[in-house]
Amino acid sequence: MDTLPVFLALRDRPVILIGGGAAAEAKRRLLERAGARVVDEAACDARLAIIAGDDPDDIIAARLKARGLLVNVVDKPALCDFIMPAIVERTPVTVAIGTAGASASLAKALRQRIEALLPADLGALALALRGARAAITARFPDPAARRAALDAALAPGGPLDPMRAGIGPESIVGWLTAAA
Repeated sequence: MDTLPVFLALRDRPVILIGGGAAAEAKRRLLERAGARVVDEAACDARLAIIAGDDPDDIIAARLKARGLLVNVVDKPALCDFIMPAIVERTPVTVAIGTAGASASLAKALRQRIEALLPADLGALALALRGARAAITARFPDPAARRAALDAALAPGGPLDPMRAGIGPESIVGWLTAAA
């Protein structure tokens, strides 16, 4: 593995964005969806920076790295401290596809195929599971038994199979009732 996949909590945190054009606007939209405060290079409290432009990226990247920031330079993996993955979003479920900078086109192709496979309402299942956490723990107080029960319920063809559309809170209540 050439890179470590991580999910960063950016809500209300400053992220430097340098550049213009379509690539910079796409990164701005992504950062704003994640709740980041997009700031310019002068921001002293930022820890992350994205460069998306035609300026001398290597000089800007070096300057930001010297300040201790982690830097991503769009389409220039050799200058990057981190890579932005292709993303399939079914909030709160997020699937990230990375190639360690080898091919953004391959990541995009995989994203498109995975997007077609995942039900549009998959996020509703995740939210329903979060909402039912106390009831699930009450029904399965032993952690090993709880994991086994959830694994079986979420397995292909199981009552909570995440690849099947239309699974929500009522499905979880039905599963817990049947498990009792």
